[in-house]
Amino acid sequence: MKHVLMAIKTSGKFLIIFSVVFFASCQRGEVTVQPDKEFSSMFYADSGGILCADGIFSVPLPDGSSVFFVGDCFVGKLMNGGIDPKTPMLRNAFNLIDKNMDGAKAIIGGTLSEPQTLMVPPRLENDSIYRWYWPGHGFTRGDTLFVFALSLYNDPSAIKTSAKSEEEKDEMDKMAAEMFAFRIAEIDLLSYKLPGFVHLATHKVEYDYRKYPIDFGNCVMIDNGYVYIYGTKNEPHFSRIHVARVPLNSKVLYKNWEFFNGSGWDTSIAVSAPVETDISVSEQFSIFKYRNKYVLLTMERAGTDIYTYTADTPTGVFTNKKFQYRPPEPGQDTTGRIFVYNALAHPQYIRNDKLLVSYCVNSFHVRDVYRNAENYRARFLRIPMKNIIGN
Repeated sequence: MKHVLMAIKTSGKFLIIFSVVFFASCQRGEVTVQPDKEFSSMFYADSGGILCADGIFSVPLPDGSSVFFVGDCFVGKLMNGGIDPKTPMLRNAFNLIDKNMDGAKAIIGGTLSEPQTLMVPPRLENDSIYRWYWPGHGFTRGDTLFVFALSLYNDPSAIKTSAKSEEEKDEMDKMAAEMFAFRIAEIDLLSYKLPGFVHLATHKVEYDYRKYPIDFGNCVMIDNGYVYIYGTKNEPHFSRIHVARVPLNSKVLYKNWEFFNGSGWDTSIAVSAPVETDISVSEQFSIFKYRNKYVLLTMERAGTDIYTYTADTPTGVFTNKKFQYRPPEPGQDTTGRIFVYNALAHPQYIRNDKLLVSYCVNSFHVRDVYRNAENYRARFLRIPMKNIIGN
C-alpha cells in the first residue's frame, strides 16, 4: 500500500481547470464527454477560498447542499496565477456547495487569513511524530456527517531517494521530501454535527491495518439499510476492491463490520475476498446505485483511461465494461511531468441524464503548482448515463 500511495502522491497532487469548451474522446470508442466549466469555476476560488486541491470526494447533505472533502490544498489568494511559497499547505479541508450551486465555501480550521488543517488526528501522549489525515469518502445519517480518513504519519525511511545531492537541493526540494515521507497507521471515522460541521468524535476503525492493509473508506454507498464501505488492497502489480458493510442504524459504525468473502458475508476480515475486475483500480473510485444497477467508475491505476462497469448487486459481479474517457493532459504536456489520477463520480449532480465526474491532474514537480495553480485544480466532466448503462 505504501509504495502505491507514494506513487500517487509524489506523482500527483496538483490539478488544472479544464478550459476546453468541448472535447470528444474518440481515441477508443465513440464516447463523448463534455467539460462542466461552470462547476469548475464555482468550485475553486482565486481568493477567499480553496485555490487548488485534490481528493474531491463528495457527499450530498440533507438540506440539498453537498460537501466535498479535499486533501492537500491551498487557501488564500492567487499571486499572478500561482501560489505564494509562503502560503501554508493544509492537509485537508471541506468545500461546501450550496443547494442552488451559487458558490463554494471553504470549511477549514483557523480563518481565511490564517488557515489551518481541518481534520487533525488525536494527539498521542509523548508522541512527537507528525501525523495527519487525508480524507476518504463519507455519508450522512440524520444531522450527522461521517467521514473516513487515512491516518498517516511521517517516516523519513518511506521517502524515495532524490537524484540531487544535498548541496543541489533547495527549500522546495526539502519541502517536497517532507510532504511525501509517510506511512499509513490506520483508518479513522470522524463525525460532525450538521449544519455547522462541529466535530463530534473520532474513532479508529477496528481492524488491524498492518495485518490487513485494505484502504476501506475510499468509497461509501448507502443501500437497503447498510453502509457499504469499499477499499483497495494493493497486491503486487494489481489493486483490487474489497467490501465491508455495517447497518446504517448501528451505534458503533466503526466496528462490528461484515466482510464480503466472495459469496456472502463474514465477521472476519481474514476471509475478505476481492471484487473481481479486469483492470487494476485506482486508489479512489466510485460505486453508486442508478435505477436498478450498481455502477463502478474507476481510472486504471498507473494509466489514464476512465472506465465504468455495472452490476446487479453492491458486490458485483461488475460487467458491461465501458471505456468512457481518456484525459488529454498527459498527451498535451511537453515536459512529461503531468499525469492524471483518481476519477470520482458525483451522482447527486446528475443533470439531463449526465453524470458529473472529476479527476485529478498533477505534476511530478512541485514547482509547477506554485508557478501555476491550475496545475492543481480538478477537472469536472459530464458523461451521459446512456454511455454507462447501455449494452
